[in-house]
Amino acid sequence: MFFVSRQKKIESQLAQYREKVADCVAGFHNAIESYCETSDRDELLENYLSVHGIESQADDIRREIEVMMYSKSVFPESRGDILGLLEAIDKVPNKAEEVLYIVRTHHMTIPAALAPQVLQLADVCHRCVDSMLEAAAKLFTDFTNATAATGKVDELESEADRVEFDLYERIFSSDIDPFDKLLLRDLTKDIASISDRAENVGDRIRIIVSKRNI
Repeated sequence: MFFVSRQKKIESQLAQYREKVADCVAGFHNAIESYCETSDRDELLENYLSVHGIESQADDIRREIEVMMYSKSVFPESRGDILGLLEAIDKVPNKAEEVLYIVRTHHMTIPAALAPQVLQLADVCHRCVDSMLEAAAKLFTDFTNATAATGKVDELESEADRVEFDLYERIFSSDIDPFDKLLLRDLTKDIASISDRAENVGDRIRIIVSKRNI
């Protein structure tokens, strides 16, 4: 019974961790949307600090999970899989926070002509992460739907690729200052990498499911 109680505690912490990751990426999405509309740097700073705080909370929960899994001998047959999964997931909110930091510190302006595509890319990446988190939530209870969710992650990552490449075309065919073009190219790449990292998590989930089905 004590073992079951400790395992339930970790399951609860994993759910809290997923919630913080979701909040972090949602905050990133909202911050990009607001900045595209207003270019308000003070508001951007406020939004960045909020996302930074949520990401820090997610880190704290992740560390608690790691310590408990090593010290309490819970999920012994799955410990490596879970810890590896947490490490992969952690890269997602890290990148979301980093994007806002870059936009703020580089004094970037997102041209109105490109704002719809930038927002589209942020939206697709947000949905991709949501599907990734859905797959992670179902990993140890519903293998079939966990695998289905990873398929959705792949679809959205491919959609993000299409939007990313369209943005490159629009950036370099515009009359924007050449230096700003490079900044916008890098911003596009950084936003798109959120979906890349979500896809990497999906790949891990798919491998874990395959191992469990052997």
